[in-house]
Amino acid sequence: MRLRLISLHCTTTEDDHGEDEQRLLVNGVQVWGAESPGLNNGDTADLSAVPLIDFGTRARVELFDDDAPDDDDLLGRFYAGRGQAGQGELEYKFTEDDADYTLTYEVLA
Repeated sequence: MRLRLISLHCTTTEDDHGEDEQRLLVNGVQVWGAESPGLNNGDTADLSAVPLIDFGTRARVELFDDDAPDDDDLLGRFYAGRGQAGQGELEYKFTEDDADYTLTYEVLA
């Protein structure tokens, strides 16, 4: 199975003032991190340059806001799995900690 990341849209940041510094992890490995400055309300990141990610039966996808030197904020987590293969582009909303992000992705066989 392979995971293709397409885009990440920010409707509402987790930070009260300014942009978040987003980090996207798949199975615990960072696959994308916003350049400074990060995404702000209404911004969309093109993730097409992220290489396809191989996985077995499922992949854990997590979005964090980097809050160094404090602990990072988990904005959400979900699992992409083999049952989603062949369904085309899918979306997942990360809404933890008052944030609102939409990840568009596809699971390939």
